[in-house]
Amino acid sequence: MKKLVNVRVGGRVRSIVFEGDRIAAVEEGALPAAPGDIDGGGAIATPGLVDIHAHGCIGRDTMEADFAEMAAWRAARGTTTWLPTTMTCFREDLERVAAASRDVPGARLPGIHLEGPHIAKSRKGAQNEECIRPPDLDELRALRPAALRVTIAPELPGALEYIRGAAAMGVSVSLGHTDATFEQACAAFDAGASSLTHTFNAMPGLGHRAPGPVGAAMEKGAFVELICDGFHVMGPVVKILYKAFGPDRVVFVSDSIRPAGAPEGRYDCGGLDVFLKNGEARLADGTVAGSVATLWQCVEKAVSFGIPFDDAIRMATETPARAAGLDAGVIAPGRPADVLLVDDSGDAPRLRAVILRGEVYARDGEPIAQGAGDSSAVPSTGA
Repeated sequence: MKKLVNVRVGGRVRSIVFEGDRIAAVEEGALPAAPGDIDGGGAIATPGLVDIHAHGCIGRDTMEADFAEMAAWRAARGTTTWLPTTMTCFREDLERVAAASRDVPGARLPGIHLEGPHIAKSRKGAQNEECIRPPDLDELRALRPAALRVTIAPELPGALEYIRGAAAMGVSVSLGHTDATFEQACAAFDAGASSLTHTFNAMPGLGHRAPGPVGAAMEKGAFVELICDGFHVMGPVVKILYKAFGPDRVVFVSDSIRPAGAPEGRYDCGGLDVFLKNGEARLADGTVAGSVATLWQCVEKAVSFGIPFDDAIRMATETPARAAGLDAGVIAPGRPADVLLVDDSGDAPRLRAVILRGEVYARDGEPIAQGAGDSSAVPSTGA
């Protein structure tokens, strides 16, 4: 059954036609609506957000290998595709997570992101040092096809061989939790790595005589993940990275962990105690852990820093999808029928409704019963 929604895309009125869970057509102008169609209410339409680095939320964690509640929570807040991200842990735990990442309702889950266990102890951050181990391609093969993305420190012995092997398997390789020099990072990009993991965090900075991984990413045209919550990276530095790499290479990620969307307190994250207070997640010694932001909040923060909304959206949709090799993040025929309806009538863009798999999934951050009121997705903005 086909459905359509009349919206604004790229400043022009268009009709998006859904057929099943795919976009069948994008037509110029507004087509006549029929019973059962979705009322766009003059909203802006954007692709559903794509989060390729997210550990947990609402008190749940990827390592529990139970994704339904997290997928529902993320979808209601605009993330329609995500890669549950593992912590540095034992192989049997990773295999259990990989086996569970199939047929999950809510936000689409095409696979998982392995953040570690092949990382530098000196830059472990909030990762469990006891589980850090040398690169092992046999371990990665055991986690395929679920493992779509991996973070590794390229200076480790055997890392370049691992990167070549992972890239040959179709796994996107990102450099992170690393003390790599500029030269080591460049060698890793030449071997098949394509991005940095949470740029600036858990890696050397960009020095004028030691460019490090960030300089190597500039040199090699890599993607750069960015936790755009205003805490992990300050606003002026967010803008510097945006100006240096552009919206086609900056990848917004939430890197959200168990306390996201949950009350303040102590949480277990990968076997480590993480404390949430005043919107910041830290270890007992003050080490910054992951974030408690949603990807939509990262978009809002970027706009507050002065980044154009269209570019902020691209860095949370099309660009992360390309970085991880995913079929998502674009409004075009044949692509997933995952669309956000955004009200721009106020001072800042507001997420009003989420269309997931061609159906209205949520309004104003709350899931709705499927089939209930699909024809009134958003109130009219007068546009």
